[in-house]
Amino acid sequence: MTSLADEMRQLAAREGIDAATERLYRRVVESPVHGPFIQRIDEIRRREEPAAWRSDVLLAIVPAAFYRENPASGADGHVVRGVAERLGCPVAVVPVASTGTVSENARILIDFLRAQPPGRPVILASLSKGAADVKTALADPAARRAFDSVAAWINLCGILDGTPMADWLLSPAVGAVLGRLYYRLHRQDLGFLRDLRHGPGQTLDLPLDLPEHLSLISVAGFPLVEHLTPGAAKRCHHRLTPLGPNDGSVLLADACSQPGLLYPLWGADHYLNPKMLKPKTDVRALMSAILQYLEETALCHLRGAR
Repeated sequence: MTSLADEMRQLAAREGIDAATERLYRRVVESPVHGPFIQRIDEIRRREEPAAWRSDVLLAIVPAAFYRENPASGADGHVVRGVAERLGCPVAVVPVASTGTVSENARILIDFLRAQPPGRPVILASLSKGAADVKTALADPAARRAFDSVAAWINLCGILDGTPMADWLLSPAVGAVLGRLYYRLHRQDLGFLRDLRHGPGQTLDLPLDLPEHLSLISVAGFPLVEHLTPGAAKRCHHRLTPLGPNDGSVLLADACSQPGLLYPLWGADHYLNPKMLKPKTDVRALMSAILQYLEETALCHLRGAR
């Protein structure tokens, strides 16, 4: 049986990467699982004013790699933080190591969750590599109870199954060698990339095991070539093109194969940076709508279960 990844790879080779990306996007939007969710988020986004925030939930941001060294990239989650604060939702950043391994950061996340007041609901919001840290924490049977108060997880362009870009960055290719040299000269450790290798037998080659009470919402960028700004984003997207639709880091077939609900952000790359920002792809408006959706659903159910 042909997997979604194989189907998209073959389609990209036959009809081009943009055609494959458009086909996969339509499949998500028209899905009986994701379609109604996407419509509901868009309805909330069109409200003139956000609904009043009534929960005492804590939004805990699990940042991306290099979030301390390069916060301007958005790796520190400041966009998400700003949206939550405007809604009146308390926010904290989980103090994971900026270039830590997934096991090291999983332990930090587990300790953070255990330190929260008993019974206080938590929403996790992870960015890029932060998703790998969360997935690794969830895979630890001894730490499952740390997630008892986690009502939902917002996964923003998460590297849940690894990324072929990690394989390339660790390769002997000239560009990869120069890239590693650049980071070495700036005393930035790339050892964590070994955890992000993609494929069978790698660190992240394990199922995402979610507790029954935890709602997962993923957001993935679906860019065409014309949406990508010149530079690293376009180069990374081009390198992954033989593998099918991608956001410059994550293969979109992988993103579509995760449990939970998926919002495909048309025109955005791995950093959720649409070249031509339009209201329907405004990341701030989207995040606000997702948080309000969770306040109306996952948090409501958690309150009712108590």
